[in-house]
Amino acid sequence: MNRTHELPISQADARVFVTVADAGSFTAAAALHSMTPSAVSKAIGRLESDLGVRLLARTTRALHLTEEGMAFHERCARAFELLAEAAEEASAGTRAVAGTVRLGLPPLFGTFLVAPLLPVLLARHPKLRIEIVSTMRLSDVFDLGLDVAIAVGALPDSSLVARPLGYGQFVTVAAPGCFAKAATRPSRPEGLGDHRCLAYTRPDGREDPWNFTTPEGPLQIAARADVRSDDMHHLAAMAVAGLGVAHLPMFVVGEHLANGRLERLLREFEPAPKLASLVYPAGRSMPRRVRAFIDFLLSSEQHLAGVTRPEAAG
Repeated sequence: MNRTHELPISQADARVFVTVADAGSFTAAAALHSMTPSAVSKAIGRLESDLGVRLLARTTRALHLTEEGMAFHERCARAFELLAEAAEEASAGTRAVAGTVRLGLPPLFGTFLVAPLLPVLLARHPKLRIEIVSTMRLSDVFDLGLDVAIAVGALPDSSLVARPLGYGQFVTVAAPGCFAKAATRPSRPEGLGDHRCLAYTRPDGREDPWNFTTPEGPLQIAARADVRSDDMHHLAAMAVAGLGVAHLPMFVVGEHLANGRLERLLREFEPAPKLASLVYPAGRSMPRRVRAFIDFLLSSEQHLAGVTRPEAAG
């Protein structure tokens, strides 16, 4: 009998260990495996005895992986992931696309870009599930175990594969009645200082500068912000109410522009569009559920409102 792939440890105990490491406690792992905490403790004890190393450092307040435990967890988790992917690929011809895709999105992307497409996706793959995590940090792809994320702008992390999704345009807008008491609308970005502006604040509390393109080159302005918000929904609603001038992505205000509640200002000075990309970890085999999601979102039949496809931009 071929014993090449016989394991020197219990696969069941190894699975329990991976769950303990991920969940951070015996109690949480016990609930996930429908076991008692005592049974989980015994499984870890057997595994440590079989390996001859200590995997977990336990105190009354916390549980930590030892150096050996971290190395074993990384490879063990990857092994189970590969096994699941192998089973998925082997049954690809007979089984529907199923499972959960964990998707990281910058705020608003879910509302305006992804959510409107999900009914078509889930009608096509009814056993697929989508979990959306709001984040702008690329590191969360690894830290939170995301399958795929949408990133805007430059992508410095070479450990991520990037697939161009489209270009988004920032526009300067205001309600038509906003200038009822003002002599003129701003004709150049520098003229915004004469008007009340609505500014977006980053998570760190800093105001986002407003970027423009002029014949003299790029221009960045710190708008005189009488009102600030860390939510672009708020800024769009306040602009529609006539509170002031806002600088927002086209996909946020496109509907308001179309129905006349907002008008587009300084169009000839608008900045270059920003590239949005789908990103996912390099060097991993891709589960069918993730491939199905990516192929769907990148397909030419899907239209992302306010986003220009890369081929159209070129």
